[in-house]
Amino acid sequence: MDEGTEQVRKRAAPANQVEMSIPSDLVFERVVRAAAQEIGRQMGFSEEKLADLTLAVSEAVTNAIEHGNRLQQEVHVGIIFSLEADHLVVRVIDQGEQPEPLPIRAHGITEESIEQGEWRGLGLYLIHQLVDRAEFSRSDEGNVFTMWLHINPRDDRTRRPIP
Repeated sequence: MDEGTEQVRKRAAPANQVEMSIPSDLVFERVVRAAAQEIGRQMGFSEEKLADLTLAVSEAVTNAIEHGNRLQQEVHVGIIFSLEADHLVVRVIDQGEQPEPLPIRAHGITEESIEQGEWRGLGLYLIHQLVDRAEFSRSDEGNVFTMWLHINPRDDRTRRPIP
């Protein structure tokens, strides 16, 4: 058992939390995606918000598996869903080294950008467009990517450019 899994098991999860620990194998991303979808349904997310949640969680977990834990199946990714009265907080925790910050790409992939090797960072851009708030931090648990999604969309929230 790796340290991340051990830490999740040592703590008693509050009643409003769902915690998961998966091997760093992309096949398990589907399990987390299904859990996110069911949690969103139970919280009353609209169909659009449910699709946003599912895709954002899928992207974050895939990034943690591929870039954080580098597909090392013996190293786990932790996922914590915290269900609050008006919003959901999702934390994705990997055991990788602290990553170099990538620019969040605000434009799509073109043939020219592929030829120049400028195709990374699109997943982060997508996540930022899908959730109400997202941030990266480093803790004793590892790299923590946290996303907030409100059950009811805020009036002032539109798909916005990333600063």
